Amino acid sequence: MEYGRETVIRLTEYEFEEIVQYFRANYGINLQKKKVLVECRMAKELERLKVPSFAEYLRLLRRDRTGDVAAGMVNQLTTNYTYFLREPAHFSLLEQKIYPELFPRKYGPCQIWCAGCATGEECYTLAMSLCDYRESSGMAVNARILATDISEEVLKRAEKGIYPKKEKERLPVSWQEKYCVDMDAGHFCVEEYLKYHIRFLKHNLLAPLPEKQQFDVIFCRNVMIYFDKTVREQLVRRLEDCLKEGGYLFTGHAELLSREETRLEQVYPAVYRKVRTSE
Repeated sequence: MEYGRETVIRLTEYEFEEIVQYFRANYGINLQKKKVLVECRMAKELERLKVPSFAEYLRLLRRDRTGDVAAGMVNQLTTNYTYFLREPAHFSLLEQKIYPELFPRKYGPCQIWCAGCATGEECYTLAMSLCDYRESSGMAVNARILATDISEEVLKRAEKGIYPKKEKERLPVSWQEKYCVDMDAGHFCVEEYLKYHIRFLKHNLLAPLPEKQQFDVIFCRNVMIYFDKTVREQLVRRLEDCLKEGGYLFTGHAELLSREETRLEQVYPAVYRKVRTSE
């Protein structure tokens, strides 16, 4: 193997199955049909660690006590595709229906969890929508956003809040003017004040949050599509338990939950509400 060149090392079926099982057991993500993806993406990781084969890589993974080898695998194999104002109907719903319900009765801060935040576009879109609602309604909007992801690499990018300038075009012009700052010919950054109420945290959705919290709104969109049925059921139960009574869970439109999968009540497309015990 020549390091520094694009080289794809082939996986044996046994090696591939070991990676599939490791990833499923530790992160809940199903790679069963993605052998070519694993080979291509892991080429960089084998080069970084200067190991000549997957057999040697797996030996490193088994012996690793620092978590560095596993973190590198996560950074390479997790899919972090996202963009600003994705599935915009959900943000319209927040501003027109859910924010007006939440804020008149909220004395403390509204707690929002953006689970699987990837590079941060979703949590910043949420912050923009909250600022916009505060301005348009005149309400005292106090909200805190917890943004979590399993990958340290994408969390670092999210915290910086710097994006290619073409991504800004997905936002309304008024939002571009208020919440985005051009940096150079190719990049912009989000306004610093959008970060004030966002906390970024590395977190594996298979595990409980390190601090017991309950949320008024949970965004877990386009995450469950990577999980198999058993893991998905476990995640839904955990999300239900993390919701306050009357709180809302948003999923992706390709992740609709059946009545058998959740105790929550579907109230809008891909939006579920935790029924109050008094209802």
